[in-house]
Amino acid sequence: MQPYLLAKAYAWKGMLLPRSFIQELAASRTLSEFIDAIKATPYSQEAQHITPPYSALKVEHALRRRLIKIHHTLMTLSRKNYVLSALYTRHTARNFKTIIRALHVGIKGEELNKLIDPYAEELIGARDVIARVLGAESIEEALTVIRHYMADEILVPIFEKVLDPVAIEVEIDRWHVNRLMQALKKTPRRWRSSLSYLVTPIYLRFILTAILRGKVWGLEPKEIGGMVESVLDKPLWPIVSVVIESSTVEEVKKAFSVMPRGSVPPIGEADTFTGIIQTLERGYRGMLFARAQRCFLRPFDEPSLALATVLLIEEEVAQLVALAAGIEQGVGPEMLLDTLASITT
Repeated sequence: MQPYLLAKAYAWKGMLLPRSFIQELAASRTLSEFIDAIKATPYSQEAQHITPPYSALKVEHALRRRLIKIHHTLMTLSRKNYVLSALYTRHTARNFKTIIRALHVGIKGEELNKLIDPYAEELIGARDVIARVLGAESIEEALTVIRHYMADEILVPIFEKVLDPVAIEVEIDRWHVNRLMQALKKTPRRWRSSLSYLVTPIYLRFILTAILRGKVWGLEPKEIGGMVESVLDKPLWPIVSVVIESSTVEEVKKAFSVMPRGSVPPIGEADTFTGIIQTLERGYRGMLFARAQRCFLRPFDEPSLALATVLLIEEEVAQLVALAAGIEQGVGPEMLLDTLASITT
């Protein structure tokens, strides 16, 4: 055990903002008021660098820097925590997706550069890859650079068939999930179970939402299976294959009912594949948050506490960014808080 690492993990966990403060932030009338309030929190250093004219995007870039800095610090202190290092690819994956979405709606050049903060890549000496993707003139050109960067991933070129940029996001997610699964395999057995417990929601979210998106795109079962088989655990294949073969919402729900208990969030009244995808996205985000919280209430090991710390701060940043975006758009406090509560409870 590294006493310093554990002390930092518990200290950062203790700095998480209380629910009462989140409620106060939601009542901010302007972004200026929101940012002033943030300056009195552990995000103070980052908030000081947000300059007028204020925007939710500037808030996001600033707050994510604290998350990335903490993630990088923990990764440096725990070099054998392969899962924590693999999770770091999530930051680059987010930047790739942002660029793809922007190119899809015709945003290029200086406007595109404003959407991206390459801080995560700077810390690991990989800023050049983001620069190359930013310089792309089309989605196809950006995809070529991204695929070259993800050269260790099995290529399943769905985008060329469906021409939906979301297909590229599925490809990026598969790369990220593959990194996590490979990292788990390299992890010593004594840590593998607790780390697997923490990242399983990320894994299952990818598997199930990718399958459902394949159905929305009208792909054949064999093509859908090809999107997930490279990262699918063999014990899950018999159940997942039933989901792949299902052709209606009712059949999908029935297949979900035989998944291991607690592995699929409640689907509720969702009656379309798109509706189920949205429900799974919210449900697995909540599950990830709950498992990270639980990690500090059970017998711990050093790698799982480090990973849980990053996941908790990541969720907090996501909530703060959502609040900033809502305030910028004039959404009322009650609606903002209801949205956050639906994810984290």
